[in-house]
Amino acid sequence: MRRSGIVLFLFCVIGLLAALSTAFPSGGVRVAGLHLRFPSVTDVIAPEEEPEAEDPAVLLEKRKLAAEQAVRDNFAEFVGSDPARIYFPSEGPEYLDPVFERLDSARVSPVRIVHFGDLQIEEDRISSGFRRVLQERFGGSGPGFMPASQVYTLTARCTPSVETERYTVYGNKAPDGAYGPLGEVVKLDTTLVLSYSAIGRDYEDRAFFDRLTLLSGGGDSTLVAECAGRTAVIPAGSGLHRTVFELADSSFSASLALEGRGDIYGVLLDSETGVRVDNIAMRGCSGEVFTSIPSDMLSDFFRSEGVALVVLQFGGNSIPFSSTTKAVSAYASRIRRQLSYLARVAPDVRILFIGPSDMATRVNGVTASYPVIGEFVDSLRNAVTGSGAAYWDLYSAMGGRNSMVHWVESDPPLAGSDYVHFTPAGAERVASMLSDTFLLYYDYYHWRKEHD
Repeated sequence: MRRSGIVLFLFCVIGLLAALSTAFPSGGVRVAGLHLRFPSVTDVIAPEEEPEAEDPAVLLEKRKLAAEQAVRDNFAEFVGSDPARIYFPSEGPEYLDPVFERLDSARVSPVRIVHFGDLQIEEDRISSGFRRVLQERFGGSGPGFMPASQVYTLTARCTPSVETERYTVYGNKAPDGAYGPLGEVVKLDTTLVLSYSAIGRDYEDRAFFDRLTLLSGGGDSTLVAECAGRTAVIPAGSGLHRTVFELADSSFSASLALEGRGDIYGVLLDSETGVRVDNIAMRGCSGEVFTSIPSDMLSDFFRSEGVALVVLQFGGNSIPFSSTTKAVSAYASRIRRQLSYLARVAPDVRILFIGPSDMATRVNGVTASYPVIGEFVDSLRNAVTGSGAAYWDLYSAMGGRNSMVHWVESDPPLAGSDYVHFTPAGAERVASMLSDTFLLYYDYYHWRKEHD
């Protein structure tokens, strides 16, 4: 066959195959159980290139980096703009790292958090919700600090055998000006039995305690204390005395008998390990009293009790009296002095200052936020962070200007008709916001540890 004939034959075959590929169904046909498929012209002339498979290790690393960036972006968005964020001093979120490090080992070595505040935290409000969340996460139980006088809170009560007079650094002042580490004292000169018990169904799973610690001092004679079948003789002398009584596991009540003369600063009802959160409510106080507590008392207590964090919640009592910029600045300066004192007394303890909530009054015939509150909060936040402490803006977290009106009018009401103080339900809401924010920074601490 001549060359031209061969070429013509080939073209005829190609043409026939092209026509067949065009007519053949793209999905192929089934014949006698076989699936026949004819390639299309495109498949033959310009086949689609398969993308080269990415190395699995490279692909997984890329996915991981994308996920980490999403976490970083979300956190950056929170700390940059979320109303519930914490404001930090110059070192940023790392300021709370020592607290979080301690919490990681709380089931082995106990961690104490002391919550001082005004009437907003009275009866263990806010503190109890914060305590419950932390104890569920990191272990621990018990209500923590309890006075040596008649008191009834959401979580525990004290019933003294005889009426005692309680002196406080913020109210009924002690004649000699001597207070315990938490700003109060009962002057004992007789026989006294203090009966403590846990209460409240909502707290039963974390209300029990395994030890009672008596805080005392300042006596000019020996003090005899008896609890759980053990008698302790506490020598006379100044300074802080800690007397620990081990109780039966998971105790919900305990009695402490005291005889002699001395200063009783209160008791601690705790578990052996875990998180301990004390509620120190100072009704009518603006947080300007810590310099009146002896420095050796504070430093001794913070050191011996393993205090990692002090929470200060003040400011609301000063807002009605701070109608001018000068008054606002003066209060911020007084708070700086208190923070400076606490930092000198316990330099390793971190401080979280919770600012005032929104507060409403009659303004031009309508119920609205105090006109000065925005300026007050900004000034206080700058004073706190400028003093090297952290600040949580409760005013913004609850909604900002005029939010208190909505909290009062909500169903159920989250604040009282005075447009200042939270109801128990409102206090729980605040505790939940505080706990969520605190634990978010804890989770971010671990994320940073893993990726730094």
